[in-house]
Amino acid sequence: MNRSSVHRLATLAVWSTLFLVAFGGYTRGSGSGYGCKDRWPLCENGLLGGYLPRLEFEMLVEWTHRWLALLVGILAVTIVFAAFKAGLDRRWVLMPSVAAVIVIGIQAWLGRMVVKGDLARDLVATHLFVSMMIVALFIIIAVSTRKAVEGPHLLERDWSRQLGIGAIAVLVVLILGSIVHNVYVPGWPLVNGGWVPDALDMNSVMIHWLHRMASAAVLVYLIFLVWRGSHVKRPHSEGYFVIGATVLYVVNVGLGLLHVWTEVNSSWVVVLHLGVAAMVWAALVTATFLSFHDPR
Repeated sequence: MNRSSVHRLATLAVWSTLFLVAFGGYTRGSGSGYGCKDRWPLCENGLLGGYLPRLEFEMLVEWTHRWLALLVGILAVTIVFAAFKAGLDRRWVLMPSVAAVIVIGIQAWLGRMVVKGDLARDLVATHLFVSMMIVALFIIIAVSTRKAVEGPHLLERDWSRQLGIGAIAVLVVLILGSIVHNVYVPGWPLVNGGWVPDALDMNSVMIHWLHRMASAAVLVYLIFLVWRGSHVKRPHSEGYFVIGATVLYVVNVGLGLLHVWTEVNSSWVVVLHLGVAAMVWAALVTATFLSFHDPR
C-alpha cells in the first residue's frame, strides 16, 4: 500500500458514502425505513434467522441499505490499515481514518436508534448529520493523499474562512430539509402563499419556511463565492469545486420545486434532492480543505 492507493480508497469511500446517503433517502422516501420492523441489524421474520430478507419490497430495500452501510464500514477499516502500512501523515491521514471508523460505529448505533424510535424525524436528521461528517473525514484523507498540484499557493485565510462558512450553511439547509422532507406544504417558493407562516413556532410549516429562506440566502452566498474565487491567488481546482457546487445547488432548487409539485410523494425526487444536496456539501468541504492544505 502507498499514498496513491490510500487516495483511491478514500475517494471510493467518499462516493460510496454519498451513494449510501442517497439510498437512505430512497429507503425513507419509499416507506421502507421500517421494512425490517424494529429488529436490528437483522430483519424480523427474515430468512436464515433474519440474515436474509423475504421477497418483500420494503424489507429488501431496508436490508440492502443496512448491508451497504456495512460495506462502507469495512472500507473505512481498510483505509486505516492502508494508511498505517504506508506510514502516512498521522495528523491528516491516520487520525481522520481512525476517526471515520469510530464515527461509523456511532452511526450504526444511531441507525439502530432510528429503527427503535420508529423513524423519529430528529433521529433521522441526526443520522444524516453524522453521515455528512463521515463524508468530510473521507474527503480530508483524499485531499491529504493527493498529488501536489501546480499553481499559485498564496495562503488566503479569508477565502478559506468564506468557504467554510458556505459549507456549514449548506449543511444547515440540508438538515432543515431532512426534518420536513416528507411533510407537504403547498406553495413555492413561499409557504402557503405567504412570506411568513402564521404560527411562529417550530412546527413543520415553520421549519419549511426556514429551509426555503435559508436556501435562498445560501444561493446568494454561493454566487458570491464564485465571484470571490476568481480573485484569489489559489489553484483553479478550488474555484472549480465552488462553481460545481453552485451549479448543483441551482439544480437542487429546481428539484425542491419538483418535490412540492409532486406533493412529496415521489421517492425518486427525494433521492435526487438529497443526493445532490450531499454532493454540494462534499464539493464545498473539498474546496475548503484544499484552500489551506498543500500536499507539498
